[in-house]
Amino acid sequence: MNETERIRGLIFATGIAIGTGIAAGAALLRYVRHEIQRRGYPSWEECQCDFKSEATIFQVWHSRHEQRGETVVSHEWGVYLVQPARWLRHLLHTIAQMGAVLNPGGRYVERVTLSPQDAYLFAAILHARATNEDEEEEASNERYMIVWRREVLHYPNYFFDACIRRLYPAHVSTENKARAEALAVVWDPRTSLPLPTEGTLLDTPVGTRIDAIGWTPTQISYCTARLKNQVPAF
Repeated sequence: MNETERIRGLIFATGIAIGTGIAAGAALLRYVRHEIQRRGYPSWEECQCDFKSEATIFQVWHSRHEQRGETVVSHEWGVYLVQPARWLRHLLHTIAQMGAVLNPGGRYVERVTLSPQDAYLFAAILHARATNEDEEEEASNERYMIVWRREVLHYPNYFFDACIRRLYPAHVSTENKARAEALAVVWDPRTSLPLPTEGTLLDTPVGTRIDAIGWTPTQISYCTARLKNQVPAF
């Protein structure tokens, strides 16, 4: 009799645990769906992410973003996928949005535009950070201006590989004013540095917040751009 009661008690406790787990999972799923809608993330049909449009996808798992002298460099490590199936593309889109919602760090970046003058001042700031000197002589030289350039130093070639990018200032003669255009960048407010990233994220409206998928600011995707509802940062 005692053995029967023990088995019944075990079954009852197991049922309660399973029911609680299902209820918690359902509540978490409702929260994620609510947050995705509240934040205004694009749906799969509307999204312009690499998961949807590119023949190859570089899925970033970890990244590092730093200043080196007057250059901003990002290292990204992840998985390089070639011609993935459509269901996997859709799954990656969904996981990106869920990762951004459930990321407790609340990391995000913002789409901004630096005017030619802002770009010049930013180059001077980076120079001062790197050397502890003001670039007064160069800043006062009206024969030159600053243009910013992006470059991919290493692109992934293997299943698990790294992608290295940089954003750096270059001096050009004021005779080439047509080259001194406003710079569209994705800005990390925590480090006060732009990301060297390219692609469709630079086509989002100025002021758009893009939530980080993981722990570092370069783990971003068009999937997590707050396009419909601009919600204040928190």
